[in-house]
Amino acid sequence: MSWIWRRAWICALALLAAPGSLAAGDPPAVARPALPGAPADPARGLVFFLPAGPGRVAAVGTAHSLDLDALARTGAIEFRLGRSGRRVASSRAFLALPGRPFDAPGGSLRGDFAIYALDAPPGDAQTLAPARSNLARGARVRVVGVPADGVRDEQVVTGNVVSVAPDRIEVKLDAPRDLSGWGGAPVLIGRTGRVVGLLQAQWPGASRSRLEVAPITGVLEALAQPIAGGAGRPFARFVSASPPAAPAPSGQRSRSPQRAPPEAPTRIQLDVDYPDPGARVRPAVCGLFVAGHVRADAGALPRFDVAFVIDTSGSTQEASGADVDGDGRVAKARRAAIGSLFGERITDAGDSILAAEIAAARQLLRSFDPRRTRVAVVTFAGDPPQATASLLRGRSRPAAVVRQPLTTDTSRVEDALRAILDEAPAGATDMAAGLDLATTELSGGPGALSEPEPDRERIVLFFTDGRPTLPHPGFEADNVRAVLRAAERSRRGEVRIHSFAIGPEALDAPIAALEMAQRTGGFFTPVRHPSDLQNAVEEVSFTRVRAVDLRNATTGDQARALRVTADGGWSGLVPATPGLNRLDIVARSDDGTRVRRQLAVFVEPSQVETPVPPDLAPRRNRLLEDCLRDSKLSRKKLELRHAEAIRRDLEVEIERERSKASQRAAEQRRELQLKVEEAP
Repeated sequence: MSWIWRRAWICALALLAAPGSLAAGDPPAVARPALPGAPADPARGLVFFLPAGPGRVAAVGTAHSLDLDALARTGAIEFRLGRSGRRVASSRAFLALPGRPFDAPGGSLRGDFAIYALDAPPGDAQTLAPARSNLARGARVRVVGVPADGVRDEQVVTGNVVSVAPDRIEVKLDAPRDLSGWGGAPVLIGRTGRVVGLLQAQWPGASRSRLEVAPITGVLEALAQPIAGGAGRPFARFVSASPPAAPAPSGQRSRSPQRAPPEAPTRIQLDVDYPDPGARVRPAVCGLFVAGHVRADAGALPRFDVAFVIDTSGSTQEASGADVDGDGRVAKARRAAIGSLFGERITDAGDSILAAEIAAARQLLRSFDPRRTRVAVVTFAGDPPQATASLLRGRSRPAAVVRQPLTTDTSRVEDALRAILDEAPAGATDMAAGLDLATTELSGGPGALSEPEPDRERIVLFFTDGRPTLPHPGFEADNVRAVLRAAERSRRGEVRIHSFAIGPEALDAPIAALEMAQRTGGFFTPVRHPSDLQNAVEEVSFTRVRAVDLRNATTGDQARALRVTADGGWSGLVPATPGLNRLDIVARSDDGTRVRRQLAVFVEPSQVETPVPPDLAPRRNRLLEDCLRDSKLSRKKLELRHAEAIRRDLEVEIERERSKASQRAAEQRRELQLKVEEAP
C-alpha cells in the first residue's frame, strides 16, 4: 500500500471515530418536532441534540419555527425520527430563554434558536458535540436533515464555507438541493463532525444553493445560563398569558433575551413622568394628561442618538400620491418640455416623494423626547464622474452632507429639514456614502461634526426611493457591494439601521435597503405607495415595547387619546372624576411580557392648575389636537374602526411587500453574483 493510500485510510478512520461524526451505523442525529397526538409538521423544522451539562442533553432548533401558543396549550412537544415517526425524546420546558426569529424586529441569525429541556436522554438518536475552534473560509461542511421522500431517517448534503462573520456563516452546496423543512438542521465541520451552526435560510442559485447559517456560539452562550439551574421553565410561562414580570432594578441592563435573568424572559421598566403620585389637579375637558417612559429588556432608560438619512436624488421630485403639504390638492405629474434635461415634473413640489420623506422625519422628530434623544440629519445623492449636470455647474455635488449635527434642539432639526425641502432634488443615489457619513457622525469618527456621548444607542432611519447607482455608475453589483460594506462598518460601530424602501423602483431592487437593516439588527419596512410613508413610520420603535394601555380604574374609562413614541415615550388623556382617581397603566413587550403601574391622583375643581413640564408640553398639545379632531367627528366609532382597518391593511401589505422584497433580493444576489465581503 503506497503512503498516499495509507494516509487516506488513516484519515478516513479518524473521521469515523470523531465524536458526533455520523459514521455509518450511528443513530440518526436529527428529529422533527411534533405536538403530542399530531403528525410531524415540516414547517416546524428540525432539532438536533447537544450536551447541556452533567447528565443532561438538550434539543436545539430555531426560534422562527416556534408556535408558543400551541406549545402552551399542549404543555409538551415530542421529537420524532423522519422515516418511522418513532419518538426519540420529549420536552415540557425550555432549558434556556428562547431567542428571537432572525426576521423579527431586532432579530439576528445568531440569536434565532430554541433550546428544549428533555424529559429523558434521547433514545435511538445521536448526541452531537459542538465545535470549539474557529471556522475558516473554504472549510468543508455537512448539513444533516430529513429527506422529503420519507424513506430514510436522515440525509447529508455537503458544501464549502464561503464567508464567516460573528453573526452568520455562508455556505455554498456542491449541488442544488431543496432543503425545505430543514430549518434548524445541524451544520458540521467535515473533518471532525462537530456542530458549527444551525441552518436558518436557503437562497436558490442557478448552479448551487447558498445557505445562511447561525453560528453555534449563540446556543452555547445560552446553555451556559440555564433556567432554574437546568430545570427549565414550562412553555406556558413564555406566552402573553404569563404573570407580569418584575420591574428591572435601577441601573441594570440586558441587551439580549438570552442574557436576561432566569426569572423573566423580558424585563420592562415603566416610569410615570407626570403627574406625581398623589398630585391634586384640575379637571380637563379632554381628560387628565398622563405621560412617562417605558423600555423592555433594560433596567435603565436608554438614551438615543438618531440620524435621519434622507435620499435627495433626482427621482424624489416625483409625485408621492398624497397631499403632503395639506393644501387640499394632490399634485400630479406632468411631462417636461421636449428636449428638457429633466423628466417628469409635478404640479406641486410640496407633494413630492422628498416632501413625504421630510414629513415622516418631522413626525418622528416631534415624538422624540429631547431629554433622552439627540437627532442629526444627513442627505445623500451625488453625481457620476463628469456628469452633464456637473459640467453645467462647474462642480460635482457631494455624495452625502451633514445638514445638522446631533442636537437636542428640535428647532434646529426642523430648520434643516425645511432647508432640504426648499432645494430641488437632483443627482444619482449613493447609498453607501449616506450610510458611512451617518455612521461617522453617530460614532464620532474622523471628520464628525458631533461629539459622541457614552452609553447612547445609535440609530439610523434611512429613507430611499431607489436602488444604489453610485459610486460605480453602470455597475449595479459593485454599488450594492459598496452598500453592504458600509452596513458592515455601521454594524461594527454598533449602529442599528431601520430602512424604508419607498415606491415601486425601490421594491423592485430592495437588496441594499433590506440587507443594511438585517445586517445591523434593524427593521426593513417596504412602502409600496409613498403616500403611506407617514403611516408606516408610526410603527417605528427603538424598544421592544408592543403597547401601553392607560385606564382609570375608578371610572372604568380607557384613555381617549394615547401615543407611544419610537424612543419609548408614552402619553395619554384619560377621563377623570372629582375626587380620588386610581390610574392603571400596563405595558406589554413584543414577547407578551407585561408590567403594571398604578397611580393615585386627586381631581379638585378649585385646584390651581399644575403646569406641565416644558419638555412634555408638545406631547400634550399633540394629544389635545387629536382630541379636538375626534370631537368634530359625528361618527367617531365608525371612523376609528375605519382607521384601524386601514392600519391592519397596511400591516398586511407591508408583510407582503417584505416577503416579495426578500424574494427579489435573492434574485438580485443570483443576477449580480454577489458574495459577502468583509469591510475594509
